[in-house]
Amino acid sequence: MDQLNELESILLDHLTEKYPSLKSHVPHLKVKDREVTKSGMIVHFDYTNAEEELNFDDINALFSGGENIEIKSLKQGLSYVIDVTDGQILYIEFTTYGENWNGKFGDYKIITE
Repeated sequence: MDQLNELESILLDHLTEKYPSLKSHVPHLKVKDREVTKSGMIVHFDYTNAEEELNFDDINALFSGGENIEIKSLKQGLSYVIDVTDGQILYIEFTTYGENWNGKFGDYKIITE
């Protein structure tokens, strides 16, 4: 399993600003896989090394902070959504606005509207 990359970590930090009880979950998340589709990517998470008992509140949410992620290879950038089901952070889904994408971020910039 892979470590979270910088962008994934930043977006999860935004999630925990809205749902503070999930902050203790982030250090235990590892990337199970990054599934690249034609116009997006889904980053699936697994919980690992959860030595302490994590609190799985009854949170069910599809979270997006409304930001747009600009990357050089896409004209309109990416949107994202983070799935939290039964208090567990399951995945981040990145999607383009109809463009093909190879799943590589390179240099990026987060634009808050």
